[in-house]
Amino acid sequence: MRKHAAFFDVDETLINIKSMFDFYDFWCRANNQNDRLQRYMSRFRADVKNGVPRETLNRDYYRQFEGVSCRYLEEMGKEWFRRKQENDFFIESAVSALKSHQSQNMYTVFISGSMLPILSPIAKYLGVTDILCAPLIINDAGELTGEIGLPQTIGAGKKDALMTFCRDKEINPADCYAYGDDLSDIPMLEAIGYPVCVGEHSALTRYAAEKNWHII
Repeated sequence: MRKHAAFFDVDETLINIKSMFDFYDFWCRANNQNDRLQRYMSRFRADVKNGVPRETLNRDYYRQFEGVSCRYLEEMGKEWFRRKQENDFFIESAVSALKSHQSQNMYTVFISGSMLPILSPIAKYLGVTDILCAPLIINDAGELTGEIGLPQTIGAGKKDALMTFCRDKEINPADCYAYGDDLSDIPMLEAIGYPVCVGEHSALTRYAAEKNWHII
């Protein structure tokens, strides 16, 4: 049984973009809903300016997909990634670290506030089989309700999801690695033995330097 794991935030840790917003842009344009995209982004920017909590913003994002077939969303996620991987999509230093952990037979785990239809094609490409992400609530018809469950895998919720994974796999968090790029990743990074900050000029860098965390 494997006794070590490496947890990776995804957006701006393994990939160069924020997947949820990039996918929503792709989604709206593919479905001829440009006006809806503009309305959402305007509201989002206003909410950020007004200090609306990240958890609320995250939940509001998933409400944009109420009534959408999960199967269709999965197909669109694959098409979105197919187009994206042709560009400068991955952060090579983090991908190299992930491959190194895989070569050591560790669990490599995505942990992200994004959703499975977006993350699955990225994970498949990188050989990652474990994904901790937004727990979409799906109705009996196979459609998204627009709501998500718990834990909400951002901020402190990432730590909760990580700790549950470690308990289920009988892994000591002190033996694990975690990679993040944002101050919101601190609860996750502080929960394990080997925290890594991705991005030498990220908002997290100063905190990581004070804590003597590894920075890539």
